[in-house]
Amino acid sequence: MRYYTIALPLLVLLSGCIEGTQSTTAINSSGGTSSGTIIPRSDGGYALTFSAQGNACSAVFDDPRPRGRELSPVTCTGDGSGNATMVYSDDGTPDRVTFGGLGIGSGTLVF
Repeated sequence: MRYYTIALPLLVLLSGCIEGTQSTTAINSSGGTSSGTIIPRSDGGYALTFSAQGNACSAVFDDPRPRGRELSPVTCTGDGSGNATMVYSDDGTPDRVTFGGLGIGSGTLVF
């Protein structure tokens, strides 16, 4: 868990420097807002970082496919946990991510 505590904030800070990075903000079902960033990985997959109810969370997606869906566990720096589902657009790029779990509420981040 210590690795994620260091790596997640670093990924968020560097995400503005990586080509293809997308960010958005959405309403969280438990109140407030959640913001998220999609970061392209060198292997063709994507990393997601997002904030939800005071937690900094991340998920990794390895199987982008046109019009596909992919479920991934969410790892958080706080007490939150859950899952996130990536929905890919017609060209296989991220369209939206729906997340939910304990301590993070739920929401949909549209990219």
